[in-house]
Amino acid sequence: MKSFQKYTLGLFAIFAAIAANAQTSKWQMGGEAGPSLTTIHSQNVDFLFTPSVGYGAGFSIQYNADQWISVRTQVNYERKGGYRGAFPMTDANGVTIGSMNVSVTNNYITAPLLIRAQFGKSAKLFIDAGAFGGYLTRATSTQRQSTSEGITFMMEDLTQFRSQFDYGFCGGLGVEVPIGNNANISLGFRYNHGQGNMQGDTRSIPLYNRSLNFNIGISQSL
Repeated sequence: MKSFQKYTLGLFAIFAAIAANAQTSKWQMGGEAGPSLTTIHSQNVDFLFTPSVGYGAGFSIQYNADQWISVRTQVNYERKGGYRGAFPMTDANGVTIGSMNVSVTNNYITAPLLIRAQFGKSAKLFIDAGAFGGYLTRATSTQRQSTSEGITFMMEDLTQFRSQFDYGFCGGLGVEVPIGNNANISLGFRYNHGQGNMQGDTRSIPLYNRSLNFNIGISQSL
């Protein structure tokens, strides 16, 4: 009788281990997209930017080491930048003739590498931390000039004057909820703290990207 009980308990332990392993799929693939608040940071008070609206979208792949810890990477297209204005325009005699606003846009292909800690059985709270690298595809500056003669716009391509690469630290949190058929939907945000000087000319005042992404994602467990 005791042998039978031990045998039964052993079978239950095996089935429980199999069930626990089956509930934690090793791989997840999906996509994320959403708006962002983005700005350009400078330690020089003459080059202060205010936040502007950007966006990001891309694909993700995640390896679940267990039900608590995952490793996650993404390939994203992100629009970053910032806004300056309004500051006065003067003529050759120093007389104010109008004002000008400048909007800077930096487009990147980015790839964050994150460690994710997740808590919960069904709906899961997650915390991300890691680093990212980025490759600049295009940088532009749009000037809005307002004078007594009217309003004019001028766009300048700054790509050749910018560093091709960006890098930094990132982290965020959010929630992921299963929606059936091994699919999940998530809502969260990620802060990106750029450490790479975006100025291609090292003699210029250093400028750094900062952004806060709000993401909606959907993934499939494999």
